[in-house]
Amino acid sequence: MFDHPAPSLDDSRPDARQSHVARLITLRWYSVLAMIALAVGAAPALDIHIPAVPIVMIAGALGLWNLLLLKGLSAPNPPGPWSILLELVVDLAAWSGVLYLTGGATNPLISLFLPLIAVGAAVLPVLHTWLLSALSIGIYSWLWVHHQPLGLADPTRAIDWHLAGMWGTFAVSALVMTWYVSRMTSAVRARDHALAQARERRLRNERIVAMANLAAGAAHEMGTPLGTMRLIVDSLRMQCDDDGEIHEDLVVMEQQIAHCRSILSRLTASGGQARVEAGGAIAAADWLGGVLATIESQRPDVTIDRAGIDTLAGLRMIADQSLTQAMHNLVNNAATASPDRHVAVSAGQTQGQLEIRLADRGPGIAPDILDALHRAPAERPTSSNGLGIGLLLSLGAIESFGGTLRYAPRDGGGTITTVTLPLLNP
Repeated sequence: MFDHPAPSLDDSRPDARQSHVARLITLRWYSVLAMIALAVGAAPALDIHIPAVPIVMIAGALGLWNLLLLKGLSAPNPPGPWSILLELVVDLAAWSGVLYLTGGATNPLISLFLPLIAVGAAVLPVLHTWLLSALSIGIYSWLWVHHQPLGLADPTRAIDWHLAGMWGTFAVSALVMTWYVSRMTSAVRARDHALAQARERRLRNERIVAMANLAAGAAHEMGTPLGTMRLIVDSLRMQCDDDGEIHEDLVVMEQQIAHCRSILSRLTASGGQARVEAGGAIAAADWLGGVLATIESQRPDVTIDRAGIDTLAGLRMIADQSLTQAMHNLVNNAATASPDRHVAVSAGQTQGQLEIRLADRGPGIAPDILDALHRAPAERPTSSNGLGIGLLLSLGAIESFGGTLRYAPRDGGGTITTVTLPLLNP
């Protein structure tokens, strides 16, 4: 019937096993209500005399058992296949008792064994499912011989009540199996989606590591030319020590070479190796303030308006160099996009997360880039026509910390970049 077999309890995660038990508890409450309704309503509604008190006692015992199961649902150890099989056997035994008192195998309610078997087939390993099926067949066969006959006030209507009972049992069985299997299917789809996202993150991280290795190799190769340039600058400074203008230009060149060597040193130190830990705990206000101060010192032409950073006092987060560089790139990009090099940065706490908004007056985000951002990580482009390596690395760093990156158009022109990051003590 199905293209793929449903996952069984022996290969499910603990939270999935707990959800199986929760659904069984719900089904059992419906069984308790159905038994009570049968005991109370059979005589006045159908003119069928059955032993109501024993049936109510069976329903009460089943309800008490369900309360005990509900209490144990929060136990740290998830239930195993044998525990689930036991619960299904309890339901089977309860309905067997009711059927024994109400006509046995001649009662159309005996078809309610089928939903129990279907649930077992959906959640149990093969061996346990066969045991449940064999037990159901055995009880069905036993009820052919051992049962109390129904007390019909009008035996001539027996066939009518039997057909009506068959219809009702079929309807209940169809609804129960549809509800349970649809819930199972939704859980399987959610798990498959989570697995697909995990695979995409792994592919994305592998690609980022490959780019980091490439960057480390390039940094190593560029070290020699920069060293040569440094020697030439030192030689020219000695030769042109009397020329003030040339001396100032050489000082600037020396500073830029030192800056390049510093960047290459960071690439060499971090490239080609995975992060062993997420980073260190740091005050959120200090981290964001440090990023903005660094940009202002490197780019005097940039104006940054701050808002809400003081509201982050006392909040801490996890950050490392990659996340700091990612935030640096985003603010830098926003400043570059604005014609007046003006960026408005606001920060605050939203639903236990740090939310940072960067507002610029640039031309906006191209539709193809917005489309790429909404794709799965493994499908995002890395060429200059797509996200670009810088934005890809920034996005990867933010997502690796459990954060998100979103772009939206700004009223009056420009873009609002929103970064959310988890906090340690929201």
